[in-house]
Amino acid sequence: MSARPRRCSASPPTPRSRRCSTRSSRGSRTRSPKGPSEVSTGLAARSWAFLTSPRATWWLVGALVAVGSLIRIPQLGHTLAEAYAFRQTQTAFVAREYSEHGIDLFRTPLPVFGPDADVPMEFPLWQGIAALFMMAGQPADVAVRTLALLSFQLCAVLLAVLVRRWHGAAAAVVSVGLLQFLPFGLLWGAASLIDFFSVALSLLMVIGIDAWFERRHLPWLAVGSAAAVLAFLVKVTTVPSWGLLLVVSLVLMLRARGWVGSWRRLLAGLIGPVAGFAAALAWTAYADAVKRAEPLTQFLTSSQLRDWNFGTLSQRVEADGYWTILGRLAGEIAGPMLFGLAIAVAAAIFQSRFEDRLRSLGWLLVAVSAPLVFFNLYVVHSYYLIAIYPAIVAAMAVGGVWLLRTLRVQRWQRVALAALATGVLFAGTVLSPQGHANVAQWARGNAEPALSRLLAERTPEGSPVIIVGCDWDPSFLYYAQRAGMMFRGSDAGDTWSRHDIGAYAALYNCRPDLDPADYLPAGVVAVGTDDPGLYRLEQR
Repeated sequence: MSARPRRCSASPPTPRSRRCSTRSSRGSRTRSPKGPSEVSTGLAARSWAFLTSPRATWWLVGALVAVGSLIRIPQLGHTLAEAYAFRQTQTAFVAREYSEHGIDLFRTPLPVFGPDADVPMEFPLWQGIAALFMMAGQPADVAVRTLALLSFQLCAVLLAVLVRRWHGAAAAVVSVGLLQFLPFGLLWGAASLIDFFSVALSLLMVIGIDAWFERRHLPWLAVGSAAAVLAFLVKVTTVPSWGLLLVVSLVLMLRARGWVGSWRRLLAGLIGPVAGFAAALAWTAYADAVKRAEPLTQFLTSSQLRDWNFGTLSQRVEADGYWTILGRLAGEIAGPMLFGLAIAVAAAIFQSRFEDRLRSLGWLLVAVSAPLVFFNLYVVHSYYLIAIYPAIVAAMAVGGVWLLRTLRVQRWQRVALAALATGVLFAGTVLSPQGHANVAQWARGNAEPALSRLLAERTPEGSPVIIVGCDWDPSFLYYAQRAGMMFRGSDAGDTWSRHDIGAYAALYNCRPDLDPADYLPAGVVAVGTDDPGLYRLEQR
């Protein structure tokens, strides 16, 4: 009589226990063969095994952040007279004024519309922090670049936290690597801009509120809510798109717990974003009131900038603007033919689990929604892609890891394909005109503007300067260490009824077709000097 088959124990096996097996009546051990999908999954798991432990993940992320910081240290000594010097020096100018005259976040000193001009744009928290670096002894340019680099690397770490939570360790490491070393990141990772700081706050908002939705973690809710308020204040054009990731988190919570089990968490999770939106509205109203009180800054009120921010209908129905944005994405981030984003789209469609597909779609929605809403800003300013750059690299990393895990190939083949894809991506971006320019700008700095040197050498120290025909580019006065009055229009209007012309000793004319006399009150004349464009002011 044959022995009865041994039953498997219902308790979990210990690490040393043998696998449960069945025996035939002859006593031979049999085992069900693995299907192709199991073989593929097993190979993929072994291929990425070096990333699976938390310690290994954070060692790799830390190494990437360290290398990314080291290669940007020379950049800290560059001047801000590079891509978008206008915007970089505008930010640095406010920080330097804070360091010299005291920090008051309800004033935004930008002395290009007069020595005491107050030109509030976004809430100047970043500029206030940069001023502390200057007060500690750092030169102005080094201080703002140092804070920018810290903001960039904070963004990298927070991105790794969220991607690892949602997609696993491998995607987290790859996303940080792309963020650090693609040409776009090389150029803007240490630029004097608030944008990576605003993205870091937005990521912290998502991380905190997502933890609340998923695990009802109250401290993370507090962190996420506070970050949401600051994100809306620091740069209101960044955070709305990142809020779409909270929609993804909300959908997954509702799917797992149902409405009855979720509505309290939903209401609590909305506190931070709603408060942030209200704070942004209040700050915008305050900033508009300040700028409306000075005729020279009325063009910077939100009502006057509506078309500038969102674009016109005629602009949106033409293809040129879209091609401009797509060209930058291909040349600086996603590679030839946008193949990195194409893989990300495939992952959002074909991943097996609904949760993975939805989260991949969330990253893509962040990347798409911001340019569609603030269309003109993304057409005119390439640096605006900073707001969605981490979402793009996250989507690409998730797609790339998914594709490699899906392929039914041996481990060495998977490694070879990963190296090939990485090489194509980096070569395609670095060799493109935009990517090459980014790398060149990262590698070498530019001299200060010649006009700034002229003003510093030929105008009295401490005396403000009138500048006409140069729009309102702050870089000239910033590097000249001068305050000034920059006229954008064809004349001075009634400016001198509110400002003291006697404080000004010189005028510089950037355009020969303009007459300096049109910008001066009666009784003041511009006397030419040996330097073309530079005039001495005299009372007559």
